[in-house]
Amino acid sequence: MNPPCARCGKIVYPTEKVSCLDKNWHKGCFHCEVCKMTLNMKNYKGYDKKPYCNAHSLALCSVDDGSK
Repeated sequence: MNPPCARCGKIVYPTEKVSCLDKNWHKGCFHCEVCKMTLNMKNYKGYDKKPYCNAHSLALCSVDDGSK
C-alpha cells in the first residue's frame, strides 16, 4: 500500500516519493515551510520534523538559541 503525503494527504507513488523526516512526501510537496522553495535530499534542513531551506533553518536556530 502506498503511503499518504505528509503535506497534502494524497497517495504518494514510488516514482514521486521523497522519504524524509520520518514521513513521505511528493517531490513537489517537499518544500520549505516558510518560503515554499522546493527542496531535495541535499539542500533541506529538518527542524521539528518539518523541512526548511538553509536560510530559514538558520533563522529558527537563532531564535531558539536566544530564548534559552
